[in-house]
Amino acid sequence: MSLRHLGLAASGFAVFLLVLAALGTPLQAGFDATLSHWLYDRRPFMVTLALLFGWAGSFSGSVPIALAAGWLLRRAGRIAWPGLPVLVVASWLVNAAIKFVVNRPRPALEHLMSVQGPSFPSGHAMAAMTLFGALGWLLGRRWPHARVAVVTVAAALVLAGGLARLVLGVHYGSDVLAGYAVGTVLLAVYFHLGARAPARLHR
Repeated sequence: MSLRHLGLAASGFAVFLLVLAALGTPLQAGFDATLSHWLYDRRPFMVTLALLFGWAGSFSGSVPIALAAGWLLRRAGRIAWPGLPVLVVASWLVNAAIKFVVNRPRPALEHLMSVQGPSFPSGHAMAAMTLFGALGWLLGRRWPHARVAVVTVAAALVLAGGLARLVLGVHYGSDVLAGYAVGTVLLAVYFHLGARAPARLHR
């Protein structure tokens, strides 16, 4: 693994460990309370918008999107097909394993959508990070001249996918941050594997 990808993975893992270690501390409680105060929103427009972004980051949304996008980008090689859907499914499997171990309850707010299972880390944040992060990378290789625009859109979708969970009151801010962190580790592995294969979309 290159130093760049290794550094990305190490950074994500370090952030995850820091958030995990902070659970139950005043620092974590204050961080979560502040984000909930800023973002939790019962207005119908905000709920509808959050549900839309939430669907894209859900299992039933992210996996079909990854399947379709991976197939359309299959000329990039195995890193796109089946690599992209495999990455997203792996994200959900890793998320389920961590949730089982940590078993953190959901926030004590009125949930603005139906949810089940533990809270930490956010599966939607992890899926948004892996799906849109990988898509941004693949499309940036396909259209290098538009890479800045592609990465900007991908980053906005990642951010929206995580923050939508706070709008709906179904996650803590620390859940979302941890989800982003673990997703970053998975992305680093994906980037490493992809860097070993030539970009073929332009052929």
